[in-house]
Amino acid sequence: MIKTIPAIALAQFLSLVKELKEFKSKTGNLYTIVSLDGYNLSFIRESTNVEWEIDLRKVHLAYVELSDFKTISFKPYVPRRQSPALGLLLSLKLLKN
Repeated sequence: MIKTIPAIALAQFLSLVKELKEFKSKTGNLYTIVSLDGYNLSFIRESTNVEWEIDLRKVHLAYVELSDFKTISFKPYVPRRQSPALGLLLSLKLLKN
């Protein structure tokens, strides 16, 4: 996958996230956004109805630093939230094949 905006600023990244109501993982799991509080995005994985939080600063950092966008690559940045992190970047169209 290729970055579409490699040097995106955190503020621009956050403004893109604010526009979303939901996003999908690479494998098609649907996540519905509950809230965005500062840098913390709360969302529900619809298949399990479990609410999760993710620190968008860490997702942004992963986007800027990584060159290999496999789900496992996100583990050092967002443990146990790798799939939603990748799905969020795909939904924001910050990555393309």
